[in-house]
Amino acid sequence: MIRRLCCTGALALGLLATSAPAAHAATVSPSKWAPKFCTALEDWQSTIQEKGGELTSALQGVDANAQSSEAILSDARDQISSFLDDMVAVTDSTTDKIKRAGSPSSPNGAKIAATFVNGFKAISKEFAKTQARAEKLPTNSVAAFKTKGQQLGQALSDSGDTLSAGFGNIGKLDKGKKLEAAVKAAPECKFLT
Repeated sequence: MIRRLCCTGALALGLLATSAPAAHAATVSPSKWAPKFCTALEDWQSTIQEKGGELTSALQGVDANAQSSEAILSDARDQISSFLDDMVAVTDSTTDKIKRAGSPSSPNGAKIAATFVNGFKAISKEFAKTQARAEKLPTNSVAAFKTKGQQLGQALSDSGDTLSAGFGNIGKLDKGKKLEAAVKAAPECKFLT
């Protein structure tokens, strides 16, 4: 279940990365916008991977121990909830950074910027909804905990698929591929390739 949560964050990042850049403040050249956008995106990805790894390590004994006590399951539930709360915070922070990067001065730059900002807001909302559901994971049965946890992970994965579909048009909006070229040229964006 936890791997699925982490994979959803990675999936969202991957889908964002295959598109074009964005922002939502002052109009700036694509070459000034791309490094700021990519830095925000890389920080987001790194935090999700780091926190996801910590959570996976912390929960390893729960799956294997069919005799897990209610206290162990309660602790696991709290760790999952805390992880998702952290994901809301880092996603909101990333949204703010993307806004501060500005709008690229390229065709449809403002639309592309708005798509990314709105996409990250939607990702944050999904993390928050999932966090609220995680707080209600049952702790009186390992089987029930695992079943509800898998449902939680699947719901998050499904929402990631839906959100990623919204980023599909960004490539089409990047007329002349100026943003794509700026992302490819920026050293801060190397992690995307």
